[in-house]
Amino acid sequence: RYNIKAPPSDDVETVASVLNIGNDLVSNCLVDNYRTDQVAICTSKDSSEKALLNDNGNNTLSIRGGNIKQVYFLPAGDFWKVSKAGQLSMTSTDKKLKQTIGVDRSDAIRETERDVDQITTEMSDLKQVEMNVKKERSHYKVKWNEAQRIMNRTTQKINLLQNTIDNTTAEAEEAVNVNVETTDLEDEVRQAEGECSRLKEEEEEHKKVVQDLQPELDDIRNRLEEISARNEKVVKEILTCEHSLKEFMHSQSERTRLVGKKRKRLEQAEEATSKQNELVISRTKTNDESLHKARLVTHQNNKAKEANARKEEGLEESHEEPLSDEHIAEEVSNIEPIQVGNKVPAYFRGRIQRAEREIEKERKKRKLAESDPVVALEKYLRAKKDVDSKMEKIEQIDGTIASLQEDVKGRKKRWREFRSHIGDMTNEVFDEMLNKKGSSGQIEFDHKQNQLNLIVQKDNRDEHSQTKDVKALSGGERSFTTLSLLLALGESLETPFRVMDEFDVFLDPMSRKIALDTMVEVAKGLEHRQFIFITPQDLSNLKTDPMLKIFHMKPPPRSAAVGGFEQQTLDFES
Repeated sequence: RYNIKAPPSDDVETVASVLNIGNDLVSNCLVDNYRTDQVAICTSKDSSEKALLNDNGNNTLSIRGGNIKQVYFLPAGDFWKVSKAGQLSMTSTDKKLKQTIGVDRSDAIRETERDVDQITTEMSDLKQVEMNVKKERSHYKVKWNEAQRIMNRTTQKINLLQNTIDNTTAEAEEAVNVNVETTDLEDEVRQAEGECSRLKEEEEEHKKVVQDLQPELDDIRNRLEEISARNEKVVKEILTCEHSLKEFMHSQSERTRLVGKKRKRLEQAEEATSKQNELVISRTKTNDESLHKARLVTHQNNKAKEANARKEEGLEESHEEPLSDEHIAEEVSNIEPIQVGNKVPAYFRGRIQRAEREIEKERKKRKLAESDPVVALEKYLRAKKDVDSKMEKIEQIDGTIASLQEDVKGRKKRWREFRSHIGDMTNEVFDEMLNKKGSSGQIEFDHKQNQLNLIVQKDNRDEHSQTKDVKALSGGERSFTTLSLLLALGESLETPFRVMDEFDVFLDPMSRKIALDTMVEVAKGLEHRQFIFITPQDLSNLKTDPMLKIFHMKPPPRSAAVGGFEQQTLDFES
């Protein structure tokens, strides 16, 4: 018989609690078909509402107790119920009046509409429940088929093991009376034990040597990190210097081009100045000669005029002694220029000034600031000295560039050696990790294409099991290979924190155990690093110690209001 819940209140009874049925089958049938445990009985409508009806607020109602769906009350057997929308509906057993003119049936219509909505909602909920049940049925059917296949395989294995046990038992019974000479085997065992003890001693010695060399190895690693940091810094500085040098060379070439143009202009100015000086000197000389000749002619004309005047006056010609050249030159120099036609000397002075203005205009056009050749020569010598000093600096910079380029080549060479060493160490650790599962592997670093390729051999004794396509591996093999690769790369990256989330989801139990033991061993060996492993699997086979802590998340408490699981907190318990 079903365990039926008691009525929610002392003033209320259910149909199942009122009926006294001796047959369990009849009682269960009534519960299943008519839901007698969900129908309440009260003495009156007021008492039933007082005992069971609960006001939730927001214009919604509910029935106390949770299990009661309908409430019947005396004296006429009317009943009421609350829909899922929280609305109260009352049903009377009296015969309804016929509809007549003037009777307001709006309340009945609204009640009927609410009932229709409630029925529609219940039908949709029931359809959803039906779909869920069908899905659950198909799911459990698949599980049942899988369990059936597992049971068949297990039965076959049991039969096979039973046959093996029977054969082994028969062989053991046959071997009871057989005397086997074990002296040689015992000697071999003793020798093996001695060899084993010797190997253990050697192992202890090797461990001590490794422990002694560990500080040196740590020191070398620290120096390697410092050298790598310095190399990166130097490479950055070299790149900066190369950029600055390119800019300087560009500006220097521009300056050299401008200096060349200025040199050409200076040479042209010097050549024009020399020609102008020669022209001025020649014209000055011609002018002096012409002036001297004009004065001589004027002197001779004056003498001839004086002689003609004497002759006209009837005087005798004077026979003066010839004058010396110095006296003639003195007299010639004292002769003032005479007018040429109607042009005065101011006319020629104006022409000279115009010529000087033309010369000044031409000098500005040719950008000849200095009229003094000596000053222009001094400026030229100073500019040449500056150009020579700049050229010396350029040669020094070229030498510095050459030395820096040689240094960069050396550093790049050492950097490639470091990179090759890191790749070899990563490859060795990767192969060592795979060997723990009976496999082997290799990492190919393609630095030109910036690619990393994996070669995995499932069985390290079978070369035919080698593959370069990781997609050809199974899920567990691919996960273990990825885990080995991450551990190998982590040894080279030297990251202070390493977090792995759900790394063992697709691994089989043996691979999971090997992977977990390996990661714990690696983590304990690197005390200066912190490892965080997150997994939904069971970790009961691991033992905690000062270096290994296991944190379990609290299971989510069940929420009574919703009926399902709900995460309430993220606190941990160790």
